[in-house]
Amino acid sequence: MKAVYLIRSLAVFFLLVPFTSHAQVMIAEPAKELGEIYENGGKITTTFTLRNPYPVDTIHILNIETSCGCTAILTQDTLIRPNSTLELEVSYDPSGRLGLFVKSIAVETRTGKSDFSTLYLKISGNVISETALVKPELTQLLDYKVAPIYFYPITAFDTSYLDFSYIISFVNDLTYEIDFYQFTTIGFEIGVSSQKEIETLEYLLNYSRAKLLREFKRRGFFVSTVFFDEPVFKIEEIPVWAAARIKVYSSNFNTEFEEESVVRISGSDFVENIDMALDHQRFNMPDYETLLNEVNFEMLEGKLFMNSRLELRGVILTPANVSDDERQKLKNKLSKLLFKRLKKLTGITKENVSIAFDSLGVHPENKYRFMLWDKDDEQDQQKYRFEVKEDVITPPLLPTFKQSMLTRTTLDTTSQDFKHFWKNLVLNYQAGHAINIVIESSVSQIPRNAGDDNLVIARKRATEISETLSQLFKNETNGGELNFILKPVVQGPGYTPQLKKLVDYAQYEYINLIPTTHANGNDKDLNPQPYQVNFDYYFNGVDTASWLFDKFATYLAAAVEQDGYVELRIESSISKVPVEHDLPNEYLVYSRAYESEKRLRLYLRRKLIDDNRILFTEQRYLVQGPEYDGTIPILQFRKFQYVKIVPQKFLTQE
Repeated sequence: MKAVYLIRSLAVFFLLVPFTSHAQVMIAEPAKELGEIYENGGKITTTFTLRNPYPVDTIHILNIETSCGCTAILTQDTLIRPNSTLELEVSYDPSGRLGLFVKSIAVETRTGKSDFSTLYLKISGNVISETALVKPELTQLLDYKVAPIYFYPITAFDTSYLDFSYIISFVNDLTYEIDFYQFTTIGFEIGVSSQKEIETLEYLLNYSRAKLLREFKRRGFFVSTVFFDEPVFKIEEIPVWAAARIKVYSSNFNTEFEEESVVRISGSDFVENIDMALDHQRFNMPDYETLLNEVNFEMLEGKLFMNSRLELRGVILTPANVSDDERQKLKNKLSKLLFKRLKKLTGITKENVSIAFDSLGVHPENKYRFMLWDKDDEQDQQKYRFEVKEDVITPPLLPTFKQSMLTRTTLDTTSQDFKHFWKNLVLNYQAGHAINIVIESSVSQIPRNAGDDNLVIARKRATEISETLSQLFKNETNGGELNFILKPVVQGPGYTPQLKKLVDYAQYEYINLIPTTHANGNDKDLNPQPYQVNFDYYFNGVDTASWLFDKFATYLAAAVEQDGYVELRIESSISKVPVEHDLPNEYLVYSRAYESEKRLRLYLRRKLIDDNRILFTEQRYLVQGPEYDGTIPILQFRKFQYVKIVPQKFLTQE
């Protein structure tokens, strides 16, 4: 046990600090997230505990450098004595720095006479204006009902509903339950048309839970305050175009009788926001006349008439590339123009008005935003803590349809899966979208009785299917047209009497219909690189936990979103060294490729990518290298042991 503990401790140590031959500083938390902090709330501090784990060496701290905005102070001297700790207090001044920030602290150390090293620490957070976004002082929750939300994903991979603003509103409503009761519990009710649909929705539900948790974390709530009930599944009739009906609700305060949630606090209704005289934002800097035209001067005139004085407060946020000097000039000029317009409209003097843009900062979305309000409106009002975003929805990719052609020569248009696939095509065409379909027609390596070429058979089958779909679509849409890309392919290992007993050739006899409608089509620089892994002799398939594989899978996911599908070639190689007595190497080289394909598809399903959109256009199974006679060292055969997966786009770019 002591040996294991030592290895794990050293592993953590090597990850956290640069490796040298002598002792270095250890730290459990090299990065700290400070969350949301108020701009005018004064400096915020956090403490890093530096530890010298060694029994002899003393570590000398030579220098501490911080990036702009933060200060690091040692609470003791500059020596970390053997087996001791030292506190490093870091403070950050958020004044004038609205928006997200990440700051670094470099701690330079010396051990002995010549062993120098640098330890990097980090703090991050989000500076918000307590003037524009005020957290209400909650005293009593008199009436609290949370309206559920419903959505109908069109596939088990459809996450588009998570971009709707009602998700944001739903989370905002639940934060009041945490404020008063210290936790909230969320339930899922899923309606499906058949039992087989339940398993396919598992990854979508996991993604939905993670999305909701991220929204709570963005608001500063600990994930330990959010609980999820076990999902409830119901067999029911749902629209033919949908994969399921999903209801998300508050387990403790759900109401089926309200379209919107009811939140009443301390006997007074919830007030959404203060009256803003100006709230304007855009990506490009507006001209000053446009800004002035956005100001509600009529409201300001009414306030001046009632109070004989205006005390205006404001916020200006700009993209990160705008300097502090430019923000100051922008503030000064806008203040002068506002006063000039007010004077022209009302005859006001400087004694009766003050205009202060006392918050200048960086917009987290790299926009320009200008806000202005009367200071009197800040008093005695409840405000939303969070701003509801406008709905910006990316339409999801349409359902695919895959059917075995082992015992059929035509599509089964009466199946529920086909009806689901087809209804989405029709509805999207009626909504004005062009319908593009890739037809993957796959046949195995089994020889045909007539001696026909298997690739010719696959191409003929794809052509017949496209003609059938075209006629069916014209009949249903009064002449509508489908666009096709045919992808005939022959898959699986060569057909031999020995492999016939080991390989399921039937799995390669299928038709796969892949709509590419709503693929975003962005010609991004996706850098399609091959994935290759070399291995020893007892290898089952690719390691999906590796960083290199995750990087490759991330490319595949982006390629599917861009084009609607991705084409791959797989090459599996094995040496001629015998591995198993009862299995030939010809089967082992195939089984390694087959297992690697399965793991790749499952990994992408977990990323909510429809694996029907992954096409293997070529499969190579190689048994190569010199004959093994026992005289050549076995390590020299390792170069013939590999699996390589190559994106088609990589080959076309070469």
